[in-house]
Amino acid sequence: MVSSTSSFDAGAVAPDLLGPDPSQRPHSAVSTADSESSFGTGLARPVPDQPWPKLMLKVLISTFLLVLGWEIAMRHLGLQAGDLDDDRDYWVEQRRRLDKLPADSVVIIGDSRVLFGTELSKWEELTGRKPLQLALPATSAQPFLHDLASDERFAGLVVIGISESSYFSDELGRRVTVLKYIDHQTPSQKSGHLLYKAASRDLAFLDSNYTLFKLLERADWPQREGVAPLSVWKIAESYDDRQMYLWNRIETDPRLNEHARYVWGQYWIGDPIEKDLVDRVIAKTKPDIDRIRARGGEVVWLRTPSAGHLLDVERVRFPRAVGWDRLMRETNSFGIHFEDYTQMHNLDIPEWSHLSQSGAQVYTDAYVKVLMERVEWLKVHSKRWQEEGRRKPGDG
Repeated sequence: MVSSTSSFDAGAVAPDLLGPDPSQRPHSAVSTADSESSFGTGLARPVPDQPWPKLMLKVLISTFLLVLGWEIAMRHLGLQAGDLDDDRDYWVEQRRRLDKLPADSVVIIGDSRVLFGTELSKWEELTGRKPLQLALPATSAQPFLHDLASDERFAGLVVIGISESSYFSDELGRRVTVLKYIDHQTPSQKSGHLLYKAASRDLAFLDSNYTLFKLLERADWPQREGVAPLSVWKIAESYDDRQMYLWNRIETDPRLNEHARYVWGQYWIGDPIEKDLVDRVIAKTKPDIDRIRARGGEVVWLRTPSAGHLLDVERVRFPRAVGWDRLMRETNSFGIHFEDYTQMHNLDIPEWSHLSQSGAQVYTDAYVKVLMERVEWLKVHSKRWQEEGRRKPGDG
């Protein structure tokens, strides 16, 4: 005869055997209530009797109206669909293209002045080849020149656009990390970039410079006298192939224009450049140029235009004889300093540091024509590129 206490029936087991933790009890001792509570009571919760399809429709309509209202508000501020923004993913996308392009491609590196100041389609019109735009705002061209020099396949033309403050510096800038990111970009980052890019073609409010919290930051709050945020707001528009222009509101909005000038004025404050710094920069630059030339490539330089009080400060801090002239002479390079060419004078530079879109078109036309006249490498290659462009498919 089997005793009733030998059965592990939950109702017959003494409370001290069950213990406070149901997981320590014998399996059959765990009651149905305990099992349900371990998964949450939601499994047994009844669904309220509501008109769910109508509620869902109201949510969708409300969301659509809110998004539409926000889109209209952002367009009213001057944003527009098709402005793709610019971040490290766009740069990586272009850098990877270089591996598939001909070895004699044209690559532009440097800072934001040559980025905003170059019309890529004008390059293609004049030379038969559209350059690859790899310049980055607030970033020195030094590591990117080294990257191209280390690419044994590359034997093209490197156009380096500089302001002295960005190139003659031991600080390489905030975006130099893209050179590491190119090897660490994850699949989710790639897919997210493609989705964002596709959506930006139709939606203006996706601009990263005009998110809700940034708008709150940039509201016209009272400021202490002489104090303003030391960063520019939205300053550029970006399109396919990283074709970038100065945002037209910088030209038309006095507050944004004044703020940008204030920021640049604070950045450029400092002592005159030291000879030792120029020595170090040239010592790092020359070997990279020599490597590119040894493979049949060429390197040329642009001192892109600036104006107003900013240009006055640059002349004091970076005397031409100390920086630019030495760089050209000691690297045996051809360079175009905008002050040497009358066709590059009096261009439209609204906030003293970057050309307007119309100014960029005039400047690109001017400097590319000078390069074609003075740089033998480009003269020879552009003739071949144009002949290839005129050749019809199947002509042999």
